[in-house]
Amino acid sequence: MARIYAPNQHHNCDYGVDFINGVASVPDADVTTINWFTHHGYLVVPGTDTLSPWDLLPVEQLRIFAPFAGIDSTGMTKAQLVMAIETALITLMKIEITAFDAIPDIDGGTIAEPVFADKDEVIAALPEFVTATFANGSKATVPVTAWADTDTYNKGTAGKYTFTATLGAIPLPFANTAGVTATVKVEVKA
Repeated sequence: MARIYAPNQHHNCDYGVDFINGVASVPDADVTTINWFTHHGYLVVPGTDTLSPWDLLPVEQLRIFAPFAGIDSTGMTKAQLVMAIETALITLMKIEITAFDAIPDIDGGTIAEPVFADKDEVIAALPEFVTATFANGSKATVPVTAWADTDTYNKGTAGKYTFTATLGAIPLPFANTAGVTATVKVEVKA
């Protein structure tokens, strides 16, 4: 869906589309309608699933709320106010990941009978997602895009070998500004 903001922030209807306080949503695939609105000076924001609760409010109420989010609304359109408020709230709502849940050591067998022939076999057996659990019980499940062989795995030498995760996109409202990651150890016994 695309959000369409009317130049008049109290607009109700145009080109067969119903507006709520000057904003409407139209499927991205409806190129004809989107082109009509673009050509007539409407602001079209593609790729937005639905209208946000902020879109539904009149611009006057958004201006009342804006200072509480640290936003100076002077001269801002409804679209600019909605985007600024959504950005501010996402920033305020982020829950910082400080550590990932421990992953139990993986049995790599023994020097005489190793479980994994090389680091690639180890990496193939490692999880595709890692999890952080917070004090309130909420969880952040994060995809792993790759695992790095931190300690140079060697099936012929006894020891614990660390593999470090390269993380994918952190889901909202979580953040990982400290850059913490998950690790796992593979143990080869003598």
